[in-house]
Amino acid sequence: MWRLKVGPIGENCYIVVSEGAVLVIDPGAEPETIYSFLQAHERMPSIVVLTHGHLDHAAAIPGLFELLGKELPIAIHPEDAHYLGEESERTNRELFEAIGAPSYFHSFWKPLPKAVVLLSEGMTVPGTSLQVIHTPGHSRGSICLYEAVLNAGSYGVEEGSQKAGAEHYSGWSCLISGDTLFRDGVGRTDAPDSDRAALERSLKRLASFPFDTLVFPGHGPRTTIGRELSTLALRD
Repeated sequence: MWRLKVGPIGENCYIVVSEGAVLVIDPGAEPETIYSFLQAHERMPSIVVLTHGHLDHAAAIPGLFELLGKELPIAIHPEDAHYLGEESERTNRELFEAIGAPSYFHSFWKPLPKAVVLLSEGMTVPGTSLQVIHTPGHSRGSICLYEAVLNAGSYGVEEGSQKAGAEHYSGWSCLISGDTLFRDGVGRTDAPDSDRAALERSLKRLASFPFDTLVFPGHGPRTTIGRELSTLALRD
């Protein structure tokens, strides 16, 4: 696993290799940065996976496909699929207007292809061992991706072409949490598709995971379930 911090609000795009498949998870900005990383590491992605449909996690898709010279299948939960395809311009515009950030939409909007893979609770991402956990709250279709045991792994921070550091793990469990859970915080619930009560239920579910589960969020540095249990984020 590698993390690329992209865009003006520090969105985390993850490149993950699982069962031989190469996934681009949440390509939110800077398609050139993502493409250059893939080229430098000789990785050809097979699928794009979105933890939710908001534009700050998907805006790089058109540019990345152009650089790759082909479209990849896009996977998302069905309840967030309207952020892609024919409805994508309207739904993303309405979202960013509602949270007082229309300039973000106008700066980053490009037509988004529709999803061809719908990920529901209990599934695994096709061709991988990553389990889909439906965690509504930040959006209705927010998901986390869970790997029960990492046989080996690496976590690198890539900013542009500079590698700022890497850590290696074996035997850990891993949760890619999108905007459901951050280090010292949780996803915002003031958007039209948000639900604070649903988020609280999702967080209580995550609180049952092993304490040493590594959490890789949609923004900010990694954390663990145990660390967030010691803060307000996952407490009852």
